[in-house]
Amino acid sequence: APQTWLAAMLCIAGVAMLELMGGGGSDVVSSAAPSSWGIDSGGMLSLLAGLGFGTGCYMSENMMRDQPKEQALPITSVLVATTAAVSALWSLADGWMMEPNGWSYTLPGLFADPSLSMVAAAILWTGLISTSLNFFLEVKALGTIPSAEASVILAAEPLAAAALGSIMLHEHLAMCDYIGGALIITACIVNTLQPEDFVSRIDFLSATKIAKR
Repeated sequence: APQTWLAAMLCIAGVAMLELMGGGGSDVVSSAAPSSWGIDSGGMLSLLAGLGFGTGCYMSENMMRDQPKEQALPITSVLVATTAAVSALWSLADGWMMEPNGWSYTLPGLFADPSLSMVAAAILWTGLISTSLNFFLEVKALGTIPSAEASVILAAEPLAAAALGSIMLHEHLAMCDYIGGALIITACIVNTLQPEDFVSRIDFLSATKIAKR
């Protein structure tokens, strides 16, 4: 659909403004440096995560198409298990678990140490709510809407992260952040248009332009 392609391009531009333009900073770190385009290892990982997420949405939609009620839990289980496996390998590769008392920061140690109760609660929230429940709801949604439309809507996540960072961590948003957010919101609005509405608006603009000539 034409509106989906336009929304996708607006999302890409908006996320690029948020991710690749060096802008804001917290009250502790100065943000006086001018904004500039650039991508570091974190930005590259974010792009790879987006590519993997889009692929997962497409595959989940195909599996949910035939049996939406029966496939939601199995697909969610595979997603959660894959996330757990990759996280475990990342923790081992990072090396912190091999340091002295490193194993005390694993799940049994976190729950046993009262001083780490907040960390344990954050891990529980991340695993149960932000990951498992989030995956389940996304997979269920893919049973009713196309993955292309879902991806455009979910592209608002960086915008939510920037807003929460500004509110909770007192980060300063630069002009590029506002422009990127506006592009993402515009993409979500464009994505709600019906194909015939989108085509009629293009025809109206074209006729107006011709009439001015």
